[in-house]
Amino acid sequence: LYLGLNGYLGNPMLFVALPRASAPKESIVVVLTEDEMATLNRELDADDSVLSLRKKAMLLLGLKMGMRGSDIVKLKSDNVDWNNASIRFVQDKTEVEVNLPMPSDVGNAIFRYIMEERGKRNNPSIFLSEKAPHKPVGRAVCHTALKKTLPERNVPGSGFHVTRKTYATGLLNNGVGIMHVADALGQRGISSVHRYLSLD
Repeated sequence: LYLGLNGYLGNPMLFVALPRASAPKESIVVVLTEDEMATLNRELDADDSVLSLRKKAMLLLGLKMGMRGSDIVKLKSDNVDWNNASIRFVQDKTEVEVNLPMPSDVGNAIFRYIMEERGKRNNPSIFLSEKAPHKPVGRAVCHTALKKTLPERNVPGSGFHVTRKTYATGLLNNGVGIMHVADALGQRGISSVHRYLSLD
């Protein structure tokens, strides 16, 4: 305003311009394509799949329940309520406790992994390394599972978290209200749920 009043600017109204830093930032939400989902579903259903039972269970937890990789790898046997078909845990990122309904295909995948691949290991963690000494795994194994199924996929900034976004967007596209989508993701309120939704 001072520079404009004193004739130092070619445009004396420059003072009303907003700096670029004030402009709202909107990110494009990336989800799995229909072709990628078809490939995933084929591998998840196939008995001769390239995926181990552990990888299948992890992918289904992300795709059908919207769980983060960091929460999947920290699941313990007492988090799963087999009688009520639900999984209760405290989210690693938000420290919010959630109790999510467990779809039958997710429960079956976890059960098969425990019975046929994991074996009776003396460890409360559900997901253990495939090789001895069979210790709890890190969240990178979730991304490895996705990469194993979709090796050609190369979308920057879109790792295993894309399963959570695909899950949330799928709920919205099937007519689930925004509040219920937030609840399914374990969000408190809807202020940040838009980060998970791909809208056309």
